[in-house]
Amino acid sequence: MYKVFLVEDEIVVREGIRNSIPWEKTQYDLTGEAPDGELALSMIQETKPDILITDIRMPFMDGLALSRIIKKTLPWIKIIILSGHDEFEYAREALSIGVDEYLLKPVSAQEMLRAMDKLAKRIDDDKAELLSMADLKARIRSYPLHDKSESGAFDPASLLNINGDLFYTKLKYAAKKDIDPIVREYMEMMGTEWGENPMLVYFLFGEIIVSSSKIAEALGGDIKAIVPFSLNRDAIQQIIASPETFSRAVKSLLASLIEFRDSHTGGRYQSVIVKAREYIDANFASGDISLYSTAEYVGISPNHLSTVFAQETGENFIDYITRIRIEKAKQLLRDTDMKSADIAYETGFGDPHYFSNIFKKNTGLSPREFRLSRK
Repeated sequence: MYKVFLVEDEIVVREGIRNSIPWEKTQYDLTGEAPDGELALSMIQETKPDILITDIRMPFMDGLALSRIIKKTLPWIKIIILSGHDEFEYAREALSIGVDEYLLKPVSAQEMLRAMDKLAKRIDDDKAELLSMADLKARIRSYPLHDKSESGAFDPASLLNINGDLFYTKLKYAAKKDIDPIVREYMEMMGTEWGENPMLVYFLFGEIIVSSSKIAEALGGDIKAIVPFSLNRDAIQQIIASPETFSRAVKSLLASLIEFRDSHTGGRYQSVIVKAREYIDANFASGDISLYSTAEYVGISPNHLSTVFAQETGENFIDYITRIRIEKAKQLLRDTDMKSADIAYETGFGDPHYFSNIFKKNTGLSPREFRLSRK
């Protein structure tokens, strides 16, 4: 099954896609949906879908901005952009970002399935390329695992110079509950030929170490002080000797790293969060405020701000700004005679219809019903 995430601010379009495709009869699982890019971002980081379907124009964060972040942080996700604009500039920008498919609205269920089938084939091809054993087996024959002093011997230390990007994106946002699935995925990569492919085992173990090092160093730590085992040649050979020893070692490493990461992010970003909240409270009525503008104000990347904001406050960025706007709207509905449409603009929503939908979703009442209930 391929996991699919849908981002579309028009509820009619979103429901149309959701309801027109017989998901249970396909190879696709609709794992989540959101009405906006900023709200979707943290959900995508959590669910890690295979395919992202996103509208190009949405409030707060549009589809192109969301695609840029996804291609940088979760580059394996395939992206389908939906657009009502048959303009070359939109298509060109989408292609420059690395978007995989660009579809013009309205999109039929058959057209959407064809696009997803095409991306599913690419996903399969990517996995096949990653897991291809032929070249690895050839290299294993050329570099037998002997003592490193012997001529032509394979030195595992050389494989620790890889960049670790594949594992890094998984581990950066992982929780302890994710450890078993992550390790299981890597064990499946090894298949049943553990002893026949030491080079692949070394490669994957090296990727785990390098990725862990990146995360530790970003928080001012040293992987050697965090890792619960030695990283010398003999210790590594013992770790990769069997699936059982490999699994135990990697699980203990990930548990230690996640504990270190969480202990060093808790409280570290409080000043950033305070500054971000002050900025939001002062500018929530502006249609220009966004995750990007707030991140620029506090001096960190948008993706980093999205992550630490949720970690430190227990509330994602878009939920916080929406709550502030709704509270201000309630106050205006109670204390003034302003029209609902004017309140929408006054509180930064920009679209009175969108404001009404969000207000009712958050309060259970339409703006008119809320006002009447307070009289």
